[in-house]
Amino acid sequence: MTPAATYAALLAALILAFLPKPPLREGLGISQAVYDRQGKLLRLTLSSDGRYRLWVPLERFSPELVRATLLHEDRHFRGHPGFNPVSLARGAWRSYVRADRRVGGSTITMQLARLRYGIRSKTLPGKLRQILKALQLERHYSKDEILEAYLNIAPYGGNVEGAAAASRIFFGKSPAELGLSETLSLAVLPQNPTARGPGARTPESLRAARAALFRRWTRERPEDAAL
Repeated sequence: MTPAATYAALLAALILAFLPKPPLREGLGISQAVYDRQGKLLRLTLSSDGRYRLWVPLERFSPELVRATLLHEDRHFRGHPGFNPVSLARGAWRSYVRADRRVGGSTITMQLARLRYGIRSKTLPGKLRQILKALQLERHYSKDEILEAYLNIAPYGGNVEGAAAASRIFFGKSPAELGLSETLSLAVLPQNPTARGPGARTPESLRAARAALFRRWTRERPEDAAL
């Protein structure tokens, strides 16, 4: 590493060391849910910002939903510092060099930063701010806390945010009771909720994305191929 690169790395580390702790739930409107004695949802109110959003601890999501989300969105989530240089480079190559389709290369931490703090990440300054905010989140929160926040505020179509609200509204189930098909459907929705979510003109995009994720899923868990 050159002296200039060393100084730049030290400066970045120093800046990160003094960045304040950003809020994850503070100021975030949460829906109120009413259940009957059997746990069936009777009523779900809109949050203060007009969203259906429930905040559920990570341990109350099914392990399959967590696994499918990581498989689809960020396979190296547990190992990177908030951003993945390889994914960003691949996304830039496909988006701006090959120009076949736009690929962001964002990690789950970067997506959380964009969603939670309203970052416009399609510009270079916005992308750099998104990366810096992701590093800030990784400094102050554990991987489980970041993943929990992402699952609770990711977009699932329309004004439905978070896998818990989506699970209740779309399937009438808690996020711990989902079957594999339902789990894979929820896992692919946040990447393109407009084309894949409720109200989409055709279901092909959802079906294709779910089938692609199922193929990847069965490579890791071949015993589920018949499901």
